[in-house]
Amino acid sequence: SSVQSALEWEMCWRMICYQHFIVWILFVINAPERSFSSNCGYESCPKQKDGMINVHFVPHTHNDVGWLKTVDQYYYGSRSDIQRAGVQYILDSVVDALLKDPERRFIYVESAFFWRWWGEQTEEKQKEVKNLVEEGRLEFIGGGWSMNDEAAAHYTAIIDNMSYGIKFFSDNFGKCGRPRVSWQIDPFGHSREQANIFAKMGFDGLFFGRLDYADKEKRMRDKTMEMIWKGDPDEKSSRSDLFTGALFHAYSPPPGFCFDSLCQDVLMDDPRMEDFNMDEKVAEFVKYTLFQASSYATDNLIMTMGEDFNYMNANMWFKNMDKLKNFLNTNQDKHKINVMYSTPSCYLKSVHSSNTTWTVKSDDFFPYASDPHAYWTGYFTSRPALKGMIRQANSLLQACKQIHSRHGTIGDKGLETAKRSVAVNQHHDAVTGTAKQHVTDDYALRLHNGMTACRKVMADGLNNELGMGCSFDDYCPMLNISQCAFTEQRLAFSILVYNPLANNVSSFIRIPVKNKHVYRVLNHENYEVETQLVPLPDQVLRIPGRLSSAKYELVFFADNIPGLGSKLYKFEHVSNEEINLEVERIEDTVILGNSHLKMEVNKKGILKRIKTKTSDIHLIQEFAYYKGAVGDNSEFVKRASGAYIFRPKGNIAIPVGKPQSATVIKGNLVQEVHQQFNDWTSQVIRLYRGHKHLELEWIIGPLPSSQHETPGLEVISRYRTDIDSGDLFKTDSNGRFMIQRQRNHRPTWDLNLTEPVSANYYPVVSRMSIEDSNSVSKQKKQVWVMTDRAEGGTSLQSGEMELMLHRRLFNDDGFGVGEALNETAFGKGLVVRGKHKLLLCEEDCEIASRRIAEEELMKPVIFFGEYCSNLRESTTSVELPADIKLLTMEKWSEESVLVRLENIKISGDPTKVDLDALFPGRTIASTLETTLDGSLPLAELKRLKWKTSELELNRNDIEGSKTDDFSMDLKPKQIRSYIVKLR
Repeated sequence: SSVQSALEWEMCWRMICYQHFIVWILFVINAPERSFSSNCGYESCPKQKDGMINVHFVPHTHNDVGWLKTVDQYYYGSRSDIQRAGVQYILDSVVDALLKDPERRFIYVESAFFWRWWGEQTEEKQKEVKNLVEEGRLEFIGGGWSMNDEAAAHYTAIIDNMSYGIKFFSDNFGKCGRPRVSWQIDPFGHSREQANIFAKMGFDGLFFGRLDYADKEKRMRDKTMEMIWKGDPDEKSSRSDLFTGALFHAYSPPPGFCFDSLCQDVLMDDPRMEDFNMDEKVAEFVKYTLFQASSYATDNLIMTMGEDFNYMNANMWFKNMDKLKNFLNTNQDKHKINVMYSTPSCYLKSVHSSNTTWTVKSDDFFPYASDPHAYWTGYFTSRPALKGMIRQANSLLQACKQIHSRHGTIGDKGLETAKRSVAVNQHHDAVTGTAKQHVTDDYALRLHNGMTACRKVMADGLNNELGMGCSFDDYCPMLNISQCAFTEQRLAFSILVYNPLANNVSSFIRIPVKNKHVYRVLNHENYEVETQLVPLPDQVLRIPGRLSSAKYELVFFADNIPGLGSKLYKFEHVSNEEINLEVERIEDTVILGNSHLKMEVNKKGILKRIKTKTSDIHLIQEFAYYKGAVGDNSEFVKRASGAYIFRPKGNIAIPVGKPQSATVIKGNLVQEVHQQFNDWTSQVIRLYRGHKHLELEWIIGPLPSSQHETPGLEVISRYRTDIDSGDLFKTDSNGRFMIQRQRNHRPTWDLNLTEPVSANYYPVVSRMSIEDSNSVSKQKKQVWVMTDRAEGGTSLQSGEMELMLHRRLFNDDGFGVGEALNETAFGKGLVVRGKHKLLLCEEDCEIASRRIAEEELMKPVIFFGEYCSNLRESTTSVELPADIKLLTMEKWSEESVLVRLENIKISGDPTKVDLDALFPGRTIASTLETTLDGSLPLAELKRLKWKTSELELNRNDIEGSKTDDFSMDLKPKQIRSYIVKLR
């Protein structure tokens, strides 16, 4: 019957299917694992077409490592009331979309997020992602833990941030995971030292999004949006050269072509629909493409198809891009446009193949202005307390890695926590001070946790190294406000002072104590060292939140602390007898001096003059403030001063005035002038015995509170001298080498001076200087100021320098953060305490100032322990040549250590360095020189070569010479990196 036939047919069909299923299973079990050729990098790039405009679609997402939400909130997608953004969903969605179509490509940048996502994936998913990377369809670009800021970040922290991320990608994805192109699309200006770092890490190119509006207009006209940037103009080889491209529309897609769930744009390609718009959108896209092409020198265009936290629904993007790409490629005869999915690397390869001759840039991209009244120079100073904490955490991390390299194991949780905390704070909304307040609090908490972990790693390592019954497990993180519960609660204790520099150093140590009693400090041989008791200024005692009964500090001189070693001391309370401290009110001219330097303070308590053995200048140091402009940001001229931009209400700073009180304290180790200017400004000027520079420790805050739509205050310290510096001054680039600045001038375009003050502000990470520009002598009078954190600075008059210390504002500047820069703590405006160091010199000033800055950066690390009578000297002692800086000593594997050495000289002969000197008591088995990041052997580095408009001679790209197995020559300004394997 028909029913029986049907049943027989069904049974037969099931048997056939079952047999086929068994065969398929056997095939899968016995089939060889699918093999992908490592066709990543330039080899995987799509081919361009001659005679057409080749449009490179670069699908991307920009994921801030904190800004409006914290890092965790961004990753998980919480707090959608602030911003719809969830990074884990972006990565899930992108991977799924890439797997659906082999033509699709995507780039990812921030390793902090990818590291977290990667650890949550199954082995199967990880394998799929590795295949995408090996096929060049998912490409890592930039690769830093965060996309670091370039104005306020110190170069040591930039190197660590980039290296930490690149190592993660290299370790997990091999050579295909190593980025070839840097991607700085959101930082607010770009530094020359950053370009130098990228070049030395082996990058072939850099793309960035933000360019001064006037600079961009000129470059568009001249077709010079892309160039060769010389990271070190003095370098004769091409090692510091970096192809650099300014993106056309920041990092956004062409207007009208944002196909994200956060956007409104969509392609409707069915002509039967009433809202069919394909012809209109294609015409719009072609018009935009021709407009962009008119500003670039080759027939290749890069189009950034993405935005902040785009691609949570990647299918929306790719489905619409597929339609646009396929339509245009089908009609190439008509439009002469070839569209392809691409990456910045593939675009760079196409541009390189054009054999174009490029212009050369040797300055930097500061300051950045987005319109005539929006100079992004406020963030050079914004949130100075966080900036100071980041600098301290970076310094501690370097010392921590040194100790860990001798005693630790790979993957130490404490050290990894510290590394991540410092790296995430280099983000361009962290160290800049441009995140929301609750995000800033999260950044500070991460730093605190990282510093606590680092101190534990150091204490364990140092105690193990000392190998005696004494332990040094305590520390005082609040010494910046002269608070230390450990020292205040004990009559006797022991002190360990660790020197993170690779040279012997002597330092003055200050210990908070409660009373002006008799104390003494003994070294490990029980010899008494010199001490001096000094009172704390009343302004320190009144800092909100200070929980301390200490009213004094005992200063002692720690002499010749060995490089990478420590000295131990015993602190004893001798008696309750009160010392008579000589504190004199200044009512007449006071002259303080040591063997190198004299300073004169007039009867009003103002610093008026400094003198060395060879120089004598009038110098007045004073405080002043600008009132921040108020506006609703509806027009350029109504822009308010805020977290990003500095826009003063007037062009002349208002003086705070002379000190209301001033006292002087003289002693055998330090002489101090205590100045109180008003309720929110005070300062201590110090001259230590034997120092060639002054120290000026300022306290600013609480700044007065006010209402919205009223001006806030932006406080500066100003140095006025009789040096004829004209319109020239210098600032450092990320704490490394100096760049000359000229007031009211830009090297590459004619400046329209709409904001006379803020347009002349530049980032000062560690140093600023002026010199006698009219002197014909090589030995010119120079004044240098060294800072302990990033600040904004300028010279608005000949002989003057000013540095912005603190800002409290009550209006948002309209650039996205959505909050006024109104920092408070303990119910009042935030109080900040920081230092300047002032140097007057005539010869080798850049090196002298650099050494002072390095000693400030890498200050001794102090640990405390219970009183211990049997102290002994540190067995570790390293002494490198005076011009050689140990930049990094970090455990790289269980058997090897990454070492970076830097020659801080700016000219002269090479300096020979012996790596053995860094490892006393150890034997080096082998060394491998690497790129700056440490993840690629230098011998394997092959960078693209570019033709430039400059006549170039002696372009020798040999990195350096090696004199024997474990010694090398370091040329001035050179950094060399080695993986040192130890027996």
